[in-house]
Amino acid sequence: MAPSAPLGTGLKLHFLARARLWSEVVVSGGDRVFVPTTEVLAPGVAVSVEIDAPEFDAAIVVKAVVQQVRVPAPGQPSGVLVKLDEASLEKCRALVADHDDAARLAGRAEPRADCDLPAKVLTPQAMGGCTTKSLSAHGVTLKTPQPLVQDAQVGLALQLPDGTEALLTAVVMWTRPDLALAGLKLLQVDSTMVIRLQYAVEVLLGQRAQGPGLARTVLVADDDPSILDFTSRVVTKAGHRVVRAERGDTALELVRKERPDLVFLDVLMPGLDGLEVCRAIRADAALARIPVILLSAMGEDRLVAAAKTAGADGYLTKPMRLDAMRALLAERLTPR
Repeated sequence: MAPSAPLGTGLKLHFLARARLWSEVVVSGGDRVFVPTTEVLAPGVAVSVEIDAPEFDAAIVVKAVVQQVRVPAPGQPSGVLVKLDEASLEKCRALVADHDDAARLAGRAEPRADCDLPAKVLTPQAMGGCTTKSLSAHGVTLKTPQPLVQDAQVGLALQLPDGTEALLTAVVMWTRPDLALAGLKLLQVDSTMVIRLQYAVEVLLGQRAQGPGLARTVLVADDDPSILDFTSRVVTKAGHRVVRAERGDTALELVRKERPDLVFLDVLMPGLDGLEVCRAIRADAALARIPVILLSAMGEDRLVAAAKTAGADGYLTKPMRLDAMRALLAERLTPR
């Protein structure tokens, strides 16, 4: 058993939005979660971490083990990378699933396009030579010559694909000084600006589809909006077109209409479940060769058996790991 942390260690993890708990803790399986601290802790030490966010009624306390110590660097505080135990991870999953979808998916349930467009930081300190690396109607990933400060509010000037400039205000949600990247959530975006940004994203995604990557069509079907959004974003970032469905019967209709190059199916969905949809695809001679990947939180042994019975080509257990998703897309969607 790992040794206990010293009494009063007081590790705390604050998220600016509950959606970050999903993206930074749950999606990773509770592995290598960064917690800022000045405490001197060694790898293998068991710790308690208090987690809170503005939407929480009260902070929660989770148990974890220190994996790695991170020393301070420019734009990067000192801290530790920890792994949550299974009970704590389940507590986080339940907390994410327990609140309304609008709060959980704020800033996430929308198309995002990779790009390489000029940008400038205007406030609090002017900084030129920046580049927009990805863009959505409510968020931007920015590459900067100097690190931004997490939680800081900044003014931005982004050049859009049509050559016009968008003046925006944003808060720094996360930073990656090692990659010179920062993730920003846009603030006070009015309806006119949302339309401009949505159009810019559509143009950028259209350019990707016509480029040398030869985008394929991927159907993603899941009744959990957070899983649906996460999977869609991974597929989009890989340069492919996404068709989404939240019901099994809708998914089957879209498979027949779109003839996708790959299908991700949640096992438990309203209308038809994923196993029924998969069997229907295999029973149709015109669709039978479409690769189908099942998604489920059921135990791996049960999922393997279910995939074999339904005729699926593979499976991913929830929460899906980003590296596993990317590897599967690269394997299944080889260039034409």
